[in-house]
Amino acid sequence: MLPEIWEPELTVVFVGTSAAAPSDTLGFYHLHPRDRFWELLALGGITPAQIISKQERKAMADGHANGSVSDPVRLMFVQKRTSQLLRLGIGITDLNRRVAAVNDKDKSARPTQEDIERFLARVEQLSPKILAFVTIPEVFVDMFKNRYSGCCVTLGLQPFRMGPSEVWLVGSTIASVRGEALQKQEDAFFALGERLSGLKADGAIQQ
Repeated sequence: MLPEIWEPELTVVFVGTSAAAPSDTLGFYHLHPRDRFWELLALGGITPAQIISKQERKAMADGHANGSVSDPVRLMFVQKRTSQLLRLGIGITDLNRRVAAVNDKDKSARPTQEDIERFLARVEQLSPKILAFVTIPEVFVDMFKNRYSGCCVTLGLQPFRMGPSEVWLVGSTIASVRGEALQKQEDAFFALGERLSGLKADGAIQQ
């Protein structure tokens, strides 16, 4: 499984349901060809530019398929991108850290209650300021409705906290989203970016 990118007191940790099989194979998060995660981070001003471009994702996938990307090159890629994210105060993890998901609706990769309890213990231990869930809204509610009564499918800031952390829902970045739903997702990433900028301006996080 992919190693967590998570250190104590990060500004925001993006939390997926489970790693997609292409990402697990290539060794880094959100590398599926249809995944819009890195574009949405840049669009929302959460990162100053795309940490991983669509062209880089394709090159990694093609290189793995034809054997032209060696393990040292892949390791260098992972280390560089991990370092970039941590310098920005950004972490990434998945609730299910046991198996990769074949697709976004793979029920066998849904987190168990043990997975969720382990994750919540990590939240208490590492105290991120914000948790941003990158998952299908209905799946998010199904996972947390019994623990948090305010849990809802609306994208954006949720009306409850997990331990010390604000909770945001930004939706799945790999699911087929278009029209009004796409606009709402982009708005959620914009709002999260504005929240992070506000925390910087208030001195709550390092510039």
